[in-house]
Amino acid sequence: MLSFLDMVNHYLGYINVSVKIKNRIYVILGALGDLYLFYIAIRYFQNGHPFWGLLILLVAIMLVYFVYLNTVYYFTTKKAPFDISPKIEKLLHMKPKDADLEGTKPMVRGGRNIPANGYFDEKKILPGKLTSSAMETESIQQLATRLQQNQLLQLDYSGLGDREIMEQTQRLGKPVYASGPGVLIPYFEMQTENNQLVVYAGINQAEKQRVGVVSTVGLQNVADVRDQFELYLANATLVGGPFKVLGRTNLIEQDNPFAVAVQLAYKHQNDDQPQDSLTGSPANTRVSRYDEPSTMSRTSRSAERDAGSDSDSEPMTRTSRYHH
Repeated sequence: MLSFLDMVNHYLGYINVSVKIKNRIYVILGALGDLYLFYIAIRYFQNGHPFWGLLILLVAIMLVYFVYLNTVYYFTTKKAPFDISPKIEKLLHMKPKDADLEGTKPMVRGGRNIPANGYFDEKKILPGKLTSSAMETESIQQLATRLQQNQLLQLDYSGLGDREIMEQTQRLGKPVYASGPGVLIPYFEMQTENNQLVVYAGINQAEKQRVGVVSTVGLQNVADVRDQFELYLANATLVGGPFKVLGRTNLIEQDNPFAVAVQLAYKHQNDDQPQDSLTGSPANTRVSRYDEPSTMSRTSRSAERDAGSDSDSEPMTRTSRYHH
């Protein structure tokens, strides 16, 4: 019997199934093996060996407890009473692992996921607020449908089960969305129309649709920022959709419209001015700079420092506004 269970366990390694299903099979096999131990214990009692029969019977009873814990964990969403697993993990300094998360964790290859618009310095990127009309909101829902049809959007709660979702909502106090943290939109662009920054998005350039207008960048109005900075659309992400929240006794799934979250990169307008080193001006050569008369006064130097600090100003953010 034990050889049969070991053989089944060996061949399960060749089958490509989810970790949760495989663990359920292991629980069933463990229950069968435990029943076999009860059979051996009874046979020892019948053959006049009470010591070995009692010893095997105690081991079988102890294994029944662990079979019960695994049955509750892998076949239900409830928590087993009298669970000593946390105490064992604490005693042995073990870090608990979520088998479902390990089985569904995506493999990342080839570095970071860079948007089609290119790579921008993260220090020069600010979140933007997108204002969408009713027609633009409908276009966003159509975009979500197209992404699902092309298997670019999976509404599977990142592979989390109800148990993990319930623990996450209890720990963070926030709903868990079926789309996860969001999906990068394959194609997006920003155009200036009627002195507004209009965002277009789609699964490709041929199917792009207008999804909204950028109203704020960071904590400032976009009209105030555009006077000093040039803005570029760094990325656009599809967020929202159905989500689950914790009710009184169990999880409640609610529907929610999708939305587009954008981030904008900024650049000072005077950064495009030609530098003297590029025009070949003798003022910046190694020989001529020693020939300049040192007539700059302390007042003029401080004025230049003040002007330089003004030119390095950045759009107001939640952190920087306390320093103004």
